[in-house]
Formats: sequence, C-alpha cells, structure tokens
Amino acid sequence: MSGLKGADMRRRELLKTAALGHLVAGKLAFGQAPRTAANDRIGVGNMGTTDLTDFINNPDVDVVAVCDVYEPNLENALKLTGGKAKVYRDYRRLLEDRNVQAVMIATPEHWHAIMCIDACEAGKDVYVEKPASHHIRDGRLAVEAARRNKRVVQVSTQQRSGAHFQRAVRYVQEGKIGEICYASVWTHFPAPRPRTPVTGGPPPGMDWEMWLGPAPKLPYDEVWNYGRNGYWDFWGGNTSEWGTHLVDIVLWAMKVGGPQSTVAVGGSSSRSGARSRIRFRSRTSIRTFCSTTQS
Repeated sequence: MSGLKGADMRRRELLKTAALGHLVAGKLAFGQAPRTAANDRIGVGNMGTTDLTDFINNPDVDVVAVCDVYEPNLENALKLTGGKAKVYRDYRRLLEDRNVQAVMIATPEHWHAIMCIDACEAGKDVYVEKPASHHIRDGRLAVEAARRNKRVVQVSTQQRSGAHFQRAVRYVQEGKIGEICYASVWTHFPAPRPRTPVTGGPPPGMDWEMWLGPAPKLPYDEVWNYGRNGYWDFWGGNTSEWGTHLVDIVLWAMKVGGPQSTVAVGGSSSRSGARSRIRFRSRTSIRTFCSTTQS
C-alpha cells in the first residue's frame, strides 16, 4: 500500500492490497503499560471522541496514540489524553507502533473493513464502529483476516451490554410472550439539516485524499454541501446506520442468523454522471423481517 498515494488509491487496489495484509486507514491507538489491556484508536472526530473518553475513563487502558486526518481533531484528542499520546496522521504508521496492542476504529464507514483487516494483519485486536463494512465482500475479508491472524474483533453493537436489552432478550427466549412467528424492526430519521455552503478545497489541516481513501475522488466542497450521508460511496443508509443496532437485538432474541428480507421506504436515489447520491424526503424508514424458520 505504501506505493499508492492520493488520487491513485482505488477501492480495487486497496482490497487487493488488503488481502496481502497492507492496508490504509486512520485511527487512534491504545497501548499497554504495566496494565492488562492495550488499545489503539483510529479517527477521533465525532464518535471517536466519545469512544476515546470512555477508554480514558477505563483504568485498564492506556491510550498511547491517536490518529486522524484533520488537525483540530488530533489536537483535541491529544488534550483529552493529557498530552501523553503519540499523534499520527497516517494510520499505517500507527500500526507499526509496537506499543499498540489493540485499535479502535471510528472513521466514516467506507474505511471500516479496510482498517480492520490492516490492523489484524499488523497483529492488533480491533474494536470497530458499526457497520463492520461498507460492502458484503469487505466484511467477509475482515472476518477471514481476523481468523487467519487469530485476532479478537468486536463490532460496536454495544446495546447488547444494556441490562434492559438483556432482560428483554431473556424474556423472549424463555417464551414468556409465546411463540414468535416473525419480527419487524423500523427506524426513521428526519432529513439532514441544511448546511452552510462552502466553496473550494478542504480546510487547513485536513488530508482530504486520505479521508476519501478507497472511495471515488470527489471535491471537498461538493461532499460537504450535499452531506456525506448523501452518497452511497460513504454511507449505506439507515439500514447500516442505526438499523444495525435494532436488527441485531431482534436476531439475538430470536436466535437466527440473519433477516429474510429488508424493505426501505422514504428516500430516492439519483445519479449525477458516475456519482450515486441519496435524496431524502421528510424521513427515511427501514423495516426488516425475520422468521424463526430459516429457509
């Protein structure tokens, strides 16, 4: 992967390289001092900052490195660690750090699988934000990498840790509401708020080429003005966003491996040249159907 730069990075090349164990991603790192757990963190923006704060408050974790493509995010993360963490702008360099034992990935989802594979190949355990991958094939490659390298990989379906969810699942599995024929899950959100339009390139301190990574090369101002969640290249819709949490609880309670069908309503897709966009109306919903009888 070291021979690929900027606009030369393409999804096909990244996945080919990933299979060889040389990937690219942005992350934050946790390392082990004389403690029992060591972790690493990739991406310290919105969700990344939330996760970083949680790890800092865990006495078994030492945050030894942080990585992001945007300088203000790095500066904020460094402050949260009390100035103790190493700062990386290229996650590949972070993975070379032998003090890092595990990584936490909280980047836009089009990076998730690639970073996960790369971390596994580097001998790191992984906690990756959902969705685990942007494409089905990418997810399978990540599973293969984890098994091949005997790594521990967890996807952030953290609702399973909630006592109320555990009680509800136990209630269902003990048959207290009778036989379940099917389950439906839905989620809906209002359309994204309008953004203040910008023109020109990315703000100072942002590595836009690295942010895009395996995605098609698009202008910064176009993506910002339309919204990252308006492109299939960067987002899988509400099904892979909040729907991931809801569907997971149902699959867990019903002891089934996956949904039989999924239906999405409320939005429309359009194409502009070679670019695929998602246009939202007032809200978008997804509904997933599961059955205890798998065909």
